[in-house]
Amino acid sequence: MVQAMSRSVYQKIRKPVVITTAILFHLLLIFHLLFSPVIIVMASYKGIINASFVVFALIILLSLFFGRAYCSWFCPGCGVQEIMSFFIKKKSKNTKALYIKYFLFTIWIGAITAGYTLNGLNKIDLAYGMSDISFARKIVLTLGAIVIIVPLTAIFGQFASCKYICWQAPFMIIGTKIRDYFHFRGLRLHVHAENCRNCKICNFKCPMNIDVMGHVKKNSMNNSECILCGNCIDSCKHNVIRYAITK
Repeated sequence: MVQAMSRSVYQKIRKPVVITTAILFHLLLIFHLLFSPVIIVMASYKGIINASFVVFALIILLSLFFGRAYCSWFCPGCGVQEIMSFFIKKKSKNTKALYIKYFLFTIWIGAITAGYTLNGLNKIDLAYGMSDISFARKIVLTLGAIVIIVPLTAIFGQFASCKYICWQAPFMIIGTKIRDYFHFRGLRLHVHAENCRNCKICNFKCPMNIDVMGHVKKNSMNNSECILCGNCIDSCKHNVIRYAITK
């Protein structure tokens, strides 16, 4: 089991890491190369295995062990939303809008699959989308995510884009479901429900607006929207929740 650190230490590590990731990937104009949903579709219709193909494959593989921890610890999009959270305090609601991302994901994966089916896998070019497109287009593709994330967060609340439209989230949700189905050992939240004092501070601190205390009472922390950020761990004064590597 991963032992609990002193209170708030996870956020002291996580937030600087994910915010720095967001700033670097955008300033260096490489966000689109690794994470753009557009570039990989373009590559698929040329039969090219590009960098984002490798990144998305790694994301789903890593989720078999780490669940959605990538979302909150390393995702540049999450880093943008962490910056926004300094100014936007409203929580986004958990409604049927959560399913929009699956609809978008299905269309996107369908387009990629069609591209490779029609054109095959002809070559590996990890730099595709960097040297062969204009500087202006790099800026447009790199800033595209920010143009989407900022208004969504401002209108609907914190982490709205993670919850409603993120094209990467279904990869990790699928990977986590596979892990749980086959009972693979991995990073999870572990609870000591008997220590809970019903203060609901975990609910208040959860950026994804999950009913964390409700899951504690059920002695089950499985929730597809949990991004394993550790806010509930850091905020709990009674050490009810911890990270754990378990089946």
